[in-house]
Amino acid sequence: MRILYGYSNCTDKTYNRIVSERNVHTMVPDQKYHSLMIKGFSKNGAEVCAFSGLPINRAVTARKLVREQDEKEGNATFHYITTLNYPGIRQLMIFFGAFFGIMRTKKDKETFAVCDGLNAAIAAAFSFACRLRKIPCVAIVTDLPDMFDSGRLRKKASNFLLGRFDGYVFLTEYMNEYLGKNKPYIVLEGHVDSAVSDMNQEASYEEQTGEKIVLYAGNIHTKYGIGILAEGFALADIPDTILRVYGDGDYKEQLKKLCDSHPNIRYMGRIGNEVIVREEQKASLLVNPRPTAPEYTKYSFPSKNMEYMVSGTPTLTTKLPGMPEEYYPYVYLLEDESPDGVAAKLREIFSAPFEERKQKALSARRFVSENKSNIVQSRKILDFLRSEFENQ
Repeated sequence: MRILYGYSNCTDKTYNRIVSERNVHTMVPDQKYHSLMIKGFSKNGAEVCAFSGLPINRAVTARKLVREQDEKEGNATFHYITTLNYPGIRQLMIFFGAFFGIMRTKKDKETFAVCDGLNAAIAAAFSFACRLRKIPCVAIVTDLPDMFDSGRLRKKASNFLLGRFDGYVFLTEYMNEYLGKNKPYIVLEGHVDSAVSDMNQEASYEEQTGEKIVLYAGNIHTKYGIGILAEGFALADIPDTILRVYGDGDYKEQLKKLCDSHPNIRYMGRIGNEVIVREEQKASLLVNPRPTAPEYTKYSFPSKNMEYMVSGTPTLTTKLPGMPEEYYPYVYLLEDESPDGVAAKLREIFSAPFEERKQKALSARRFVSENKSNIVQSRKILDFLRSEFENQ
């Protein structure tokens, strides 16, 4: 099987080099998502031909000409589109680079296309070129255009482009209901790195020193419930327990003030993904306090939950509407989304013996490793493509 893949990312090696001039070398979610998906396709024996406009803009580099050498990793070949680094011009060059790349690429019976449906230039190129070449083209939809904080024209254009695909990969069932495209689709909440699943887990701080670490890593915006978590943790007042918060966002200054009055709450700043993964493995509890009331939570499944569960550390999360019930036995559920509710839940969790909490975490790790790894999830997409489009 041959997969034409469209996005604006690259190999992890090239990505790390591109962002090396930044002070903090964090990996953005779409880089991780698509990189793992391509590796999954490759591990399943598919030949992947990826077309990318690269994750570069004026904020990343002052270079006027953006050009990178094509790369090959395993069964995947990465074609990087040369562009001028100016808004508008860059998008046009990405469109034409991807469009003509698809028009020139070889095609056999089992050739399918998969692309980031929210990347306007790539989505437009793939939808037009694949239609001309009669290549079934599926969009990966990780968000809804109507939920963007953007102008009306951009939302209309994004919705128009989404309507031109032959099928979809959605994060939640609600996405299909909202868009109402009446086309083939598959729901995949996300995926975990199969390589992380195979890693030996480090001993936790609790095992080493008796100190229990509650950890949050991600955007620390007020709307994501980080304030409720911090206030609830302070109310819980559990001995030998520390809350560590990693990330950046509009709640940062308030969090720093809270840290001044509560020494067991610590703001750790922003650090790289590799360090975060190690710290998650050594914590006693990982928390995602995202409120469930906002409409957008029906159309998202936080990659954070997947990352938490594969770490082998217990996870506490709100009962997000986009999270299927099959996850419920493997996580602690926060249903009272108030500081008092957080405090009560933390006391309940830490009243349980360490081994009981550890076994729950290990069962979560087995669940996502066996059912939600990038190799498993990409195989589901390959099966979906064959069953829905092979005879078209």
